[in-house]
Amino acid sequence: MKKQIFFLALCLALLAGCRHDNKEFKTHTLSGEKCWLQIFDEPYIFDLDTVGVKVTYSLQWPDKGVISPAAEREMMYLCFADSNKVNVESAIQGWIVDDINDLQPVESFNEENGFSYLDIKSTCRKDSTLATFIIQTEGFPLGAAHGMHSTNFLTVDLETGNTIHFTDLVADTNLLCEAIAHAIYDLEVNKEVQECLFDEFRDVERMPMPEDFFIDSTRSTIVVNYGLYHIAPYACGIQSVVLPIFWLSKHVDLTPYAKRLFGPGSTL
Repeated sequence: MKKQIFFLALCLALLAGCRHDNKEFKTHTLSGEKCWLQIFDEPYIFDLDTVGVKVTYSLQWPDKGVISPAAEREMMYLCFADSNKVNVESAIQGWIVDDINDLQPVESFNEENGFSYLDIKSTCRKDSTLATFIIQTEGFPLGAAHGMHSTNFLTVDLETGNTIHFTDLVADTNLLCEAIAHAIYDLEVNKEVQECLFDEFRDVERMPMPEDFFIDSTRSTIVVNYGLYHIAPYACGIQSVVLPIFWLSKHVDLTPYAKRLFGPGSTL
């Protein structure tokens, strides 16, 4: 529970951010809802001969030119599974259906239609040097045992407009994975992650590469994230491992960029 409260507090701090009235960095809202029906020649699931798919999205999106084209492509991919454009059809194909060719657009569903849904949201947090977009996706395929959800973070350096990746922060990602394994067992804040791990990840020398990370507003911590089923059962949720910067610098060399970003005291 302590771990969940910590993660929630960090997420709320991140959500406090990006304001539309900042002259250097502006965002706008990209939102909508789309519905489709797939019609079958004979009853498909739950004796239904029509199955719907509903996608809703509400995204805080960077204005044109405030982040680099490469960073915007990364954000499009995280939201829509398509790095070339805002493509709702690609999103549902990645999350819900294998074949979208037979889907017919409709205005809405009636009471007789069972349907899958996908909900995509993004918000952002900004300070003087970084903007962090938080992208949350939730989907439920009709007939599935449970839904799926994800939370991804995209951190942009406002000076360059580029996304910050793990390789921008540490000199060796293999050593980073080893440091994460130590952090799970050595740091009290990560105790709940340790308790949730699949057996194959207990007492290992290195963990798999995380999906992404976010940097706290005080520049003292990196939190790395593993999605559902990556290192722990579904019931344990998304797993987040806290890496204090000073502690991390004892296990893996930080890059010159990271040292500038995190400032004095980030390393020995």
